[in-house]
Order: sequence, then structure tokens, then C-alpha cells
Amino acid sequence: MAKKITTLDKSITDFMGPKHWVSWFAMSIAYLLSFLPWSAQQGIGKYLGRFLHLLAKRRRHICDVNLQICYPTMTSKERQVLTKSHFESMGIGTIETFSSWFQPQSRFQSRITFEGQDVVDKVLAEGRGCILISGHFSPLDICGSQMPRFMDVHPIYKLQTNPVMNWVMERQRKAIFSKTIERTNMREVLKSLKQNKAVWYAVDQDYGRKNSVFAPFYGRQAATIAHIGRIAKMTNAPVVLYDYGRTKTGYYLKLTEVENYPSSDDVENATRINELMQSVIETKKEQYFWSHRRFKTQEIAGSPSPYDK
Repeated sequence: MAKKITTLDKSITDFMGPKHWVSWFAMSIAYLLSFLPWSAQQGIGKYLGRFLHLLAKRRRHICDVNLQICYPTMTSKERQVLTKSHFESMGIGTIETFSSWFQPQSRFQSRITFEGQDVVDKVLAEGRGCILISGHFSPLDICGSQMPRFMDVHPIYKLQTNPVMNWVMERQRKAIFSKTIERTNMREVLKSLKQNKAVWYAVDQDYGRKNSVFAPFYGRQAATIAHIGRIAKMTNAPVVLYDYGRTKTGYYLKLTEVENYPSSDDVENATRINELMQSVIETKKEQYFWSHRRFKTQEIAGSPSPYDK
């Protein structure tokens, strides 16, 4: 597997060799697509998603397994319909990501509905920063790129294996956010909170046994990151649920303070996190990242993965 490394200290000339030409060609297409009208992007994204639905057999399988686990009473036909809608949403999200990278954020302001300025004012008035928690939904980048209009957000990000994508992604996000934090850099997380900034974690994916505890997610034990509660206890920073999604005419962003959190128990904290994630998934199931392996780490080491065929 290719090593994931930051490119912030690299020049574009470091990635101009022939092995990167296909990646740059793809980025050129992405750049051009970002100039299309919003309605055209939505349509193209939907067809891109349908194309991926046909090709991505493994991802279709992962999606179907997740839906069987989380919705055991859902029929096969219902799962097929939701899976197709999910891929369409992910295709749209891909085009939206390009727009968030290559277009001025002001272009989308009229399509944004924001709820929670009172929450921002309240939590930051305490002077301890805040921890934003969210799930992974297809309009993640386009919605996230609008958050700096309302508060100074420092997102946690994961590097990709493609260095050209990293080179573009890291620079575009650096232009949008005053600071971005690679997910292993805990020192910078604590520094941002001390400076009364918002640190944004997407908390709903399986990052392995080492960094997790097991807590129920849709009734099944799932590896859930434990350090949200630990950071909140250590810093006394308030935790805020960040909900976002795509509508027929644009996007909504909503902030809600998570009260009576954290407790002294890691599993109890992780359970609360998963319950919050379920609450925001239910309103827009097709936009959730069902094609990621949420249950890949088993509670009993060595147990077979539900994704194995």
C-alpha cells in the first residue's frame, strides 16, 4: 500500500513526472466541471454515481452488508433502491468536492441555510474552544467549506494515497480554513482548543482497534473512536453536533450543543456519539457513507468480517 504523506512541503514540480499524468488529467477534468451551473453539476453527479454503481461491485456489496446490519427488516428490493440512491448521492458529492476546491466559496452562499449562531456564541464565550462532531455524508466538502463563514473551524483530515490529490486537497483546504490538522497530530488539536477555536472531527468511521472502544451502532458493536470524550474531559471544551446535508435547492448546516457530555466512561461516551450519528443519518439515509466498512474491526479479534464473501 502506498504511503500517505503530506505534500504541504512539496512543490508542484515534485509531481510532474509521467506516473502522475493520469492524476493531473483527472484533476483538470475536475477543475472544468467545477465551473458548470449548480443544476448541471447535480445532474452529472447523479449519472456519475449510477456509472459507479454499475462498476463498483465491491462497494455495492459493502453498502448492502451495512444496510442488512443496520436495517434488518429492510427488504432486498428496498436495499437495492437505497444503494442506488446512495451511489447517486456520492456521485453528486464528488462533483461538489471539486467545486469546493476550485470555486470561490461566495458562489454557494445563497444556497446555504445555517442554524446555530446562538450555539456558536454560547460555546465560544466560555473560552475553551469547542469540539465539532459530525458524520460522513456526501456533501461533506461543500458544506464544510461554508463553515468558516460562521466560526473559525480547524478540521481534522486524513491523507489520501494519491499524492496529486493530496497536493490539491491540502492546498485548497488550507485556503478555506485558517488551519487544518492531520488526524494523528494531537498536539495541534489541543493547541487549537486552547486558542478558543473549533476542532472538527468526523466520528463515525472505523479507525481500528488501537484507537477505539466498542459501542453499539444500529444495534451492532462497532469500533468507535474513544478520544472525543477524553479530549472533552481533558480540556473541558464543549462538544457540538454538526449536522449538514443536501436539499433540493442547496444545503443546510445545523449546530446543536451536546449537553451532559462527557461521562467518566469511554464506552458510554462512544455510545452517545453513535446515537447522535444515528439521529442525523435517519433524516437523509442516501447521503450517508454506507459504502465504507463501518464494521470492519470485530469485537473478538480474529472473527470473520461481515464483508467477506
